[in-house]
Amino acid sequence: MKHYAPPEKFTVIKEIFPDVTFDGAERQPALFVTDDKLLDLLKFLRDDDRMMYSRLENVTSVDWKTCFVMVYNLFSWENYEDITVKVKLDHEKPVVSSVTSVFPGVEFEEREIFDLMGIDFRNHPDLRRILLSDDFEGHPLRKDYQQIMPPRVRRLVKGE
Repeated sequence: MKHYAPPEKFTVIKEIFPDVTFDGAERQPALFVTDDKLLDLLKFLRDDDRMMYSRLENVTSVDWKTCFVMVYNLFSWENYEDITVKVKLDHEKPVVSSVTSVFPGVEFEEREIFDLMGIDFRNHPDLRRILLSDDFEGHPLRKDYQQIMPPRVRRLVKGE
C-alpha cells in the first residue's frame, strides 16, 4: 500500500513555493505547479532534508481534450512515502521543461511521451521519436488522433 506525503510536508512546500497549489481531496494528493517553477520544485523535493524524494518513479501525461497534464510520481526511500507533482499544459501547443537535469533517467520516458502524445520537452538532450518511425504522422495516444483505416478488401470465398 502506498503512503502519501503527510499534510505538514505540503505546508513546508507552500511556504517555499507559494504559487504551488495542493489538492488534498484526491485519493492520491498532488501538487500543481507551473512550468516555470517545475525544476526548482523537483530539485527542492529531491535535495531538501525534510523531503528527500530522490526517486522519480514514473512520468506520464494525460489528455483531457482541453489541456494536457504532465504527472511526475516521486518516492522517498528515507520516509517511505510518495508525492505527485502535476503541470497543466496548453492543448494546442503543449510544451514543458525537460526534467533530465534533475532526474537524468527520465530521458526515455520523455521521448516516449513526445512520440505518443506530442508534448515538446524544452532543453531535452535528445528529443526524437523512440517508438514510431520518423515519417509517422500524428501522435496516437492523443484523444483527437484519427487513425487511418486500412483499405477495405473484398472477402474471398472458397470456390469463387
